[in-house]
Order: sequence, then structure tokens, then C-alpha cells
Amino acid sequence: MFKQLFFLFLFFISLHSFSQNGKIISEENFNVKSFDTLYQKLSDEKGNLKTNYNYLNEVETKTFFYESDGLKVKGYMAYPKDVSEKHPVIIYNRGGNREFGNLNEYKMAFIIAKVASWGYVVLASQYRGNDGGEGMEEFGGADVQDVIHLIDVAANLDFADSENIGMYGWSRGGMMTYLSLMQTNKIKAAVVGGAVTDLKAMDESRDGEMGIYVYSELMPGYEKNRDSVMAIRSAIYHADKLPKTTPILLLHGTSDWRVLPEESLNMATELQKEKVPYSLIMYEGGDHGLSEFREEVDNQVKAWFDKYIKNNHPLPNLEPHGR
Repeated sequence: MFKQLFFLFLFFISLHSFSQNGKIISEENFNVKSFDTLYQKLSDEKGNLKTNYNYLNEVETKTFFYESDGLKVKGYMAYPKDVSEKHPVIIYNRGGNREFGNLNEYKMAFIIAKVASWGYVVLASQYRGNDGGEGMEEFGGADVQDVIHLIDVAANLDFADSENIGMYGWSRGGMMTYLSLMQTNKIKAAVVGGAVTDLKAMDESRDGEMGIYVYSELMPGYEKNRDSVMAIRSAIYHADKLPKTTPILLLHGTSDWRVLPEESLNMATELQKEKVPYSLIMYEGGDHGLSEFREEVDNQVKAWFDKYIKNNHPLPNLEPHGR
């Protein structure tokens, strides 16, 4: 018995030693011009990029596979063409689950490449089990490691300043951002939009739809321990675990039907209690993606990251003060 346990121990040690989280396994160039339907939206009648999308000429875009907990996971990447100096990093966390809300040519063109054009290396995970990746996503379980290991990916890129990293997530991606921040203090600033912070409240607001079609299918142990499995993933109960050195910008539309606006309002209250630096902006009449406020949102997000990542602005004084 002792020999069997000993060799089993050596087996797991060997697995760990060969695991290289963040190692890029393969990569491919990604050209938006190869997507006809998308490029028609981006270009004029002469086939040239419209002025609003000229930023696509300023960045390199790629897809890649990287290692995460011994699994091959799909990722997306964009960065400025000028790599004569290192650029700070933004980790972007997608929303949805499985194929719904997945990273694709539209998210590459309209989000990932745009943020990269601000002078950042942008890395994004498709999460394990998706788009040719190994394993199975868990909607905020072990797949959170796929986000955290993008920090290791950044450390392996010569043109990435892995000491200056921000994180940006929308909807489920906002949930992934909160859960990641509970496990690392390496993120200098974060932005969450329409973020899921209370899985039970989200399920109830959708008449049990999330529990039936998402939670029960993706979250291990959900059928036996529903409340605890949802609570573990709900940042509203864990604000005390968030680093007080990472300022968070919360964005939410007051007409969001997918994720209740109260989820961000209530989260802000918890952040206030725990003295986690934050700013909350509620957009009157805004939908889940704040599509009516796209330019304003981009300006807010860029200003937040530039302030705390590029300009190293000091954290605010959260102690009551003033006259």
C-alpha cells in the first residue's frame, strides 16, 4: 500500500512539474478582412476601413492556445504594432457561457482590438472546453484559473509589461473579474460592466432559467448544494476578500433585463463597507451592453485604466474627511 501511495504521489508531482501555466502552445494571425460580413460593416464602398475603425490598422490581432492547469485553452490577443517598448496589459473577460457570448471576430474588432489601440496588450480567454479548448467550463469554478493564468501568458510576452495589469469584464465576465480579484493582488485596476454579483438573484429574476440551462449543466455540485454553489460564485458575499489596492469601476444600465441593476447597486454598498476603492456609474435607460452609451463607456473605461495603470495615480483616501 505504501509503495502504491508513493508512486501515486510521484505521478502527481511529475504532472505538476510538467505543467506550465501560461505557456503559449500555438498562435495564429487573425485578420478581420477575412470575415466578409464583418468587414462590410467596417469598410466603405472602396473597401477601405471607415474612419471609426482605423484603429484596426494600428494593432496586431491573434488567436492562440495556452496552458491552464494542464489543459489547452483558446485565447485572443491584440497589441500595438509598435513593440519597441513594453505595453501594459488588460485582461478581458467575456460574458455568456459556452458558445453564447463567445469571443469571435466581432468582439476582436469592436472590443479587444479597440482597447489594444489605447496602448495596451489585451489578452482574453475563451474559457476551458470552448472553441477547441480542453476540459469543461464551470461558470466561475475552476475556469477562473484560465483568467488568472493569462497573467502568466503576459509574463511570457516580451512586449507586455506584466507588472502593470488591468482587468475588464462584462456580465459573466464581470463575475469572473470579481472571482479573479479574490485570488490575486496583481491587478492594478478593474472595470466591470453589467456584472453578475448574485447568482441566486439572477436566477430568480429569470424565472429559474439560469438554474435549469446554465447552473445545473456547468456548475459541479449544483444539484446537491444549490445555495452554497451559487454563493461561492457571488461576489456580493465576498467583498471582504477583494484587494483594497485594486480600484474597481462599476458600470450598469438601469434598464438592464439580463442582470438586474440592483446587482451593481448592492455590490457598491458592500464595497463601501469594506473600503474597497470603487466608482459606480448607472446609465439611465441603458441596456445590458450599454449600447446606447458606447462612446461614453469607452471613454470612461480608457480613462480609468490610464489613470491607475499608465499614470499610477494614487489610491483615493477612503477615510471620512473634509469639512
